[in-house]
Amino acid sequence: MRRTIAAIIVAGALVSLPACGNNDANTDNGTSVTAESTTASSTKSTTVRSSSVTSTADLGMIDQAKLAAFVVAFRTAYPDLAQDREDESIQEIVFTSCNDIAAGVSEQDVTEEIRDLAANNDTEATQAQAEQIYKLVTPACP
Repeated sequence: MRRTIAAIIVAGALVSLPACGNNDANTDNGTSVTAESTTASSTKSTTVRSSSVTSTADLGMIDQAKLAAFVVAFRTAYPDLAQDREDESIQEIVFTSCNDIAAGVSEQDVTEEIRDLAANNDTEATQAQAEQIYKLVTPACP
């Protein structure tokens, strides 16, 4: 329970941080990370899943603060599922789930997909964890 409360507090702080800035210019520096470069640098074997979502434009605009808040909340609440994972791997849970929700996939089916996406090496998400992750994902969807 304390982890959940802490995750919510951190998520709330991260969501409100962009409101404090005054830099409205697009600061895209053209840097991108490919799946090949992230998996090549990893010492452990991880599964890289391909999503039909190639950018946030495909889903409307996913708020980057909400996406970052999800990653922090996920890492805080589920350290066993987040261990040795890149942020992009955790963000894929949001992209795929939001894509499914937008396509009209049922909550039960999205939750099952979350169980697969949240799995980390030999550690699998329980049904209860997947349901909680679903509740964390939905606010990030456009």
